[in-house]
Amino acid sequence: KFMEKKFRIFYTTSENKIDAQEIANHLLKNLKAFCVNIFDNVNSFYLENKKIKTHKEVVLFIKTFQKQNEIEKSIKEIHKYDTPIIVELKTGKPNQDYLNWFLNE
Repeated sequence: KFMEKKFRIFYTTSENKIDAQEIANHLLKNLKAFCVNIFDNVNSFYLENKKIKTHKEVVLFIKTFQKQNEIEKSIKEIHKYDTPIIVELKTGKPNQDYLNWFLNE
């Protein structure tokens, strides 16, 4: 299934829950991720033209063994944002029984 066995978590955001679910399904069907967590109704604050703006977004945590370039390519194939954030969250090794659960799927 997955060529490299380094556990990684990636973070991205989406405009709404339907788009987030499409991204999750795309990643799972194409074996780019083994689990995606979706956090709905997140308040995002950002600067635009020196003014503070806010809107609701959906956050995705993508659990995978893929490298960043593979995840980015797969997400950009379906993401509705012109320039989505796709960043690897540095993490330690997860508990072994969790890894075993996935590796035995």
